[in-house]
Amino acid sequence: CKAAEYENSIFALAKALEKTQKLLNALENVIIPQYKVRIKFILATLEEREREEFARLKKVKAVMEKKK
Repeated sequence: CKAAEYENSIFALAKALEKTQKLLNALENVIIPQYKVRIKFILATLEEREREEFARLKKVKAVMEKKK
């Protein structure tokens, strides 16, 4: 009777481990790479906006200097 309980416990643990391994694989191979791509895109967009803002400020300063 104890052996059957142990066997059931081991089977349940093996199933849980298998499920956890599938989730880990999904994270490593799908979800994390997708987020890395999204992060790269967001960073590139922010950098571009920063460059545009810098150029705008430079133009405004030039116009302000001309008005003096």
